[in-house]
Amino acid sequence: MKKSSFFSSIVTSVALVSCLSPNTLAQSKNTYSCINYKGKPTTVVDTSRGKIQLIVWESDYFQNSGWTPNKRCQEVTQRFQEFSDKGILKYVTTGQINSYPVICVGTQVPGGGYQCQKDGLLITLQKNDNPNKVLENLFTNAAKVGGTPVTREPTGKYIFPMSNFIENAPIMTETDIADIKVEEKEVTTEVTSESKAIKSEPPLIECSPLLCD
Repeated sequence: MKKSSFFSSIVTSVALVSCLSPNTLAQSKNTYSCINYKGKPTTVVDTSRGKIQLIVWESDYFQNSGWTPNKRCQEVTQRFQEFSDKGILKYVTTGQINSYPVICVGTQVPGGGYQCQKDGLLITLQKNDNPNKVLENLFTNAAKVGGTPVTREPTGKYIFPMSNFIENAPIMTETDIADIKVEEKEVTTEVTSESKAIKSEPPLIECSPLLCD
């Protein structure tokens, strides 16, 4: 009985692994990062093929939200990573949550069309923002580097096929990656120099006028 149970467990495990889709397996290998590239906050993806440039955060759409481009880059990139690890980052689309327009992880609806994945929020927009325009603006850079552009569904919904883009977009060149390393080194050098300057300053001595005069 024990041997039979053991072999049954092995067969079950193999069956579960074989059921995983290629997209799910591929996404688990992707690492999303927010970096400073050419002076701009940029979301990049490290894949099994190489590094891919995804979003350059230079849009004016978020200036009224109080979020700087760098803060937005950090937050959304982290969410990309979380959804990628769950294997659900296949589409990015638009929708509404609590009466606010949003950019979200999309899922296909039976019979056609897309809707926001449950708990798939990426960005909450202002009520007067056009979410389709924001989505197009965000992924403009993806189209420039050879990726699949944002498409408009017959229902009027805008879709960015994230998994298709990751699989087919051109990877960054060795020169691009070298530029990233140089910028990271410059940032590190600046921080180190500031730290040394602070340490080299003489300590402040607080005392009464009688002792210091």
